[in-house]
Amino acid sequence: MNKEEILEKSRNDNKNNDPFYLETRVKGMKYGRIAAIIFCLALFIIDWFITGNRAYGYYSIFTASFAADYLYRWKKTDNKDDFYAGTLMALATVVSVILHFVHHI
Repeated sequence: MNKEEILEKSRNDNKNNDPFYLETRVKGMKYGRIAAIIFCLALFIIDWFITGNRAYGYYSIFTASFAADYLYRWKKTDNKDDFYAGTLMALATVVSVILHFVHHI
């Protein structure tokens, strides 16, 4: 192998491991999740004031987002606090989904 082939192979192997790419992707996902949570919370509150009912579907999206984040971090870091928080948020998600369908039947 010559120098150019080695460099090309190295570029291909490290294509998606660029620190800048990874950092911007993580920050983009974080800000996207924050925007989605704010939007769901706003819809929950607006729906509550307009109709007088609580639309738990919005709340379940909110809690599911946190559950996924905490449980993913727990899986990667083995931090028990993340496991407990993720489990509680997953439980809150299940409860809010049940409440959503109970109130819409």
